[in-house]
Formats: sequence, structure tokens, C-alpha cells
Amino acid sequence: PTSYIITTYIATRATMINLPTSVEGITEETKRAFKAFDLQKTIEQATLAVSCSDLSAIQAIQLPSECTDFPDGRLSCKGRDMEGAVTLDWRADPFTSMSDLTLLVYDGSGSGGVPYYVHTLLLVHGGRKSGFVIEQVKLQNNGKRSDYKIELYLPPLAAKHIPAFLNYVYGKELKITTSNAPPLRYLANRFDLRDLYKDISTKFIPRDLEIGTAPMYCKLADELKDYELRDRAIKLMAERMDKLNINSVKHLSPRLMRSLVQCEKLECSSEDLSEKVATWLRLRRELEQARDEALIGANTTAVDESRNASSTRKDDDETMTDEDFYWLTHVQFMPRIAPSEALFYLKFGSQFPQVMKEVGSGSLKPRCLAAFSGKWAVDKLAEHVESKHAKPFDLYEDLDLASKVELLEASLVGAKKLLTEKDEASKQRVIKDKDAKRSDDIMYKTNHESSSSSSPADKILKVVVMGCGIQPANGIYIYKESGLDERTSSGSSKLISNNNNSTIVYEKEAIWNQKRVTFVLYPTTAGQYYSQHKLAVRQRNSHKMQTLYNSPTVMGLSGVIPELAWEVEGDNMEGIHPPPQFVGKIEQPPAKSWNQSLTHSV
Repeated sequence: PTSYIITTYIATRATMINLPTSVEGITEETKRAFKAFDLQKTIEQATLAVSCSDLSAIQAIQLPSECTDFPDGRLSCKGRDMEGAVTLDWRADPFTSMSDLTLLVYDGSGSGGVPYYVHTLLLVHGGRKSGFVIEQVKLQNNGKRSDYKIELYLPPLAAKHIPAFLNYVYGKELKITTSNAPPLRYLANRFDLRDLYKDISTKFIPRDLEIGTAPMYCKLADELKDYELRDRAIKLMAERMDKLNINSVKHLSPRLMRSLVQCEKLECSSEDLSEKVATWLRLRRELEQARDEALIGANTTAVDESRNASSTRKDDDETMTDEDFYWLTHVQFMPRIAPSEALFYLKFGSQFPQVMKEVGSGSLKPRCLAAFSGKWAVDKLAEHVESKHAKPFDLYEDLDLASKVELLEASLVGAKKLLTEKDEASKQRVIKDKDAKRSDDIMYKTNHESSSSSSPADKILKVVVMGCGIQPANGIYIYKESGLDERTSSGSSKLISNNNNSTIVYEKEAIWNQKRVTFVLYPTTAGQYYSQHKLAVRQRNSHKMQTLYNSPTVMGLSGVIPELAWEVEGDNMEGIHPPPQFVGKIEQPPAKSWNQSLTHSV
């Protein structure tokens, strides 16, 4: 019962505050004190109802005026024979606060443990009790409660937050933030405070963990060896790498940055990744320079030792190694280097000769040279060579002579390649223009012949195609009744025929890729109740067709041609994008109006 726990607890410290030493004496003294305030009935009911593991129920007891129950969880009681107050506060003097448990916390700094004088009443029996402390007390239960001591070896970051953690255990409100959520989560797990762990892990962190806070979560969780939280943060950053502000990850160690680049969830193009990694390397270099300057300033009498600071940090997790640089720039994650960063990688890589001496097209140096042979780099270098003062190029000038020669050779090869591509593009453009002109001539001739050979009373069916990527396919298509056999069409869809069982086909003769072809527009069924139109190409003197574009499916088999929302058949062909932007029938005037217009013109 609660009364037994409280009276036993007070009896062990009775000599400190001159109370009766027997349990019976303390009980009688307590009852007389409470009886004066007519609280005897309340005490008896509380004694029967309160569990020793429920601190909130203990605090619900109405205390006399000599006792004060503070909102922050402290319990201060002034007895009739007390000269002062007894306060359950871990910050207070252990003798006056009647502490019966010492937490000795080591943070690995070698400076010795930090003692925290706490109370088993709260850590073992309170509403925020610790499962870890309960087990430790059971193991040490030798009848000498004043000898309880628990030694804890914690990461420095977790040890730093022990005061805030104890404040929470003692009843104070705990304000959780991005910076303290990981260490408090660690302590809640270590001390087995399940409610606190649940609140942080399932309520606060899921709401707070986003692209802006993920770098801090990653770094703090790694310090605490909370790998589950660290990996969650890395995964989030990798999935949104294109939106990540690199300045926010400058404090990540090379090992963590490697984990980010190698994450299987990484969403970032190769050249963008090369730019982000290069920016991170510059920021890391600035941090290391600032750290070295701080070391020199702090050891003015040991300049030689501070100059060799980099050699004494070989095992430091913050120091970049050849392996780190190799994986940060690995061809698997960064097959192409951004031209604007090629020289930076060459210069920065000189610190890691093992990486830069690798041979093969996938190694870093050939990738940098290939990136610098592009148009942007060639133009940049040519401008600098023509006028070094007007167009300074420090990255190039800072390179050694051998690297400059390699870059000039790469630029020469790149310039030749650019000229070849330009000539080829010019030739293709001339060929396409000729094909388009010849196709237009054929279209005009065919359209004129079909119009002049038909009676004005006949309705000539025509369709116009506009805006597709194959220029000769644009223009006027003329209706053909016979000309397409179902067995020669692509796909398994059935063709739609008119009342005479002839396929409804529109054709256009043209020249494409210097060959005479026929572009064919025809309808097919798409299921039982839907139809779809296709635009295909057929080589001359051949019945085999290749589908180029598809219309959206429409309900009904009436052969209505969709005007918009056409799509490319497949991505395996080059030069056919975009699909037609408009496909529609050309309306003909009624026969009567046609005759009148002809008569009037004569």
C-alpha cells in the first residue's frame, strides 16, 4: 500500500529530520497531523486505492497546508517538527532532498562520471518510472538502500541531455524539438520509458522529419548510433536529392555523405549530383580550414604540431580519405560530370592520387576530360586563351602543366567532334527540307488531281494532319476505299469498314528519309464498344505498315476521328516526336452550293 511505502521511505531517513524511528510512531504522528485537517477519511481511502506504481494517484492526495505539491512535480513538506522543507528534487543537496539513488553517468571523455542524486520513489514507483532503473535496483537489493548506485556509459550527446530527461521524470513539462528529439529518444529507450519513447518516435518525429530537418536528424542519430532513425533521414534526403539544399548537409561526415550518394533511393541526375557533391566538397574544405586555423590559434606555441594536425586526424571520422572520395565520385552513381565542375574535380582530386591514377573510361580523370571536351568547356577555355585578363579562368591556371596539356588535347578532340556533329546536323536538315518540299509538291499535285477528276456533286473526303514530328506526314490525306487489308495492318485490332465492306482509309504520298512512302490514317476497334485511329507509314510497293501514332480511344464504331490527344506508338524510334497536335476532317460544301460557285466563277 502507498502508506506503507511512504512511511517506510521516511523511516529510513528519520534520523535526518528528528522524526520517530518506528513505523508505528510515524503512522500515528501522520494520522494526528492529517486529522487536524479532517483528512483521515481521505487518507484511508487513498491507502486502499492507490497503487505504488502510480505517481499521479499519489499526487492526487490532498495534502495539508504544511505540504505543497508544486506543478513541476516537486513535493515539499513542512512538518511540525521540521526546521526546513524536504523537496524531491534531483538538483538539490542529496542529504536535504533525502536522495537514495546515485546515477553515475560517463560520456567517454575520460573526465570521470557525473553523479546525479535521484530518488527511487520517482524512478522506481512513479508514474514516469524507469524499467531499467527497476531492474538495476532489484540486482542491487541488499537491504542497504543508501548504497544504491547505477553506472551509465552514454554517448556525449545523450549525456548532455540527462538533466532535461530527469526534469521530465520529476514531472516537468518536456519541450521536444528537432535538436533534442534524437537524444531524448535514445534516453527513453535506454531507461525504458515507453510512453516517452512512443511520443517521440510515433508522434513528434513523423511530423517533424522532412527535407529541411533530415540532415540534423541524420547527424545526431549517427552520433547516438541510432541507425534506424539515421537511415530514415538518409532515405528521405536521397528521395528528394534534387530539392536538397547542400548547405544544410555540410556538417555531415564523409561517411554519411557516402551513404547518401550510395542510397538505393537516390533520385538525382548524374550531372546534378556531380554539382551537389562538388559544392559539398568545397563547404567541407572551408570547415576543415576553419578548424585548422582554430587549432593554430589555440596552440600558438606549438605551431609545428598544429601544422601536422591533418596527420593526427587520420582516424577522425570528419577527415576525407581516398576511399571516401572514390565512392563519392564513383561511376556507378556519377557516370557523367557536369562540364562546369570538371576542373574542380581534377584540382581537388590531386589530394587523392590513388583515385586519380586509376585507368579506364570509368575512372574519374577520363570522365572529367570527357566533360571538359563539350561545347561549354571549349568555349570557356577559348575565351580565356584569347583574353586571359578579360576572361580569367583560375581553375585552369591553377592546374599543373601536365593537366593543362591533357585538357587542351581533350578540348581539341571535343572541338573536332562538335564540328563533325554540326556538319552532320546540317546535312540532315538539308535532307529533311528537301523531303518536306518534295512531299508538299506531291500533296498539291494529288489534291489537284483528285479534285479535278471528281464531279462537283461528289463529296470528296479529306483529312488534315498538323503538328507531328515527321514533317512529311503533315498535310492533306485523301480518302481511299480499297487499299488496306486487315492482315497487313499492325496490331491485333480489327479494322472498321463502311457499308460496302471497304476499309475507311486516308492516304498521303510523301518522301521520308529520301524514300517514297505512303502515310496511312485508318480506324480500328479497341474492344467491343470502342474505336481508335492509327497513323502508320507504308514503304512503296509493300503492304507492311509501321504504326507511328495512336489516337485516344472513343466510344462507338462510327469512325469519328479524335482531333486532339494523339500519342506516339513507342519510344524505340527517333525523330517522330511530337505526335500530331490536330487531326480533323476537311468539310466540303454541299453539291448545290458547289455548282453555283462554279457557275458564278465562269
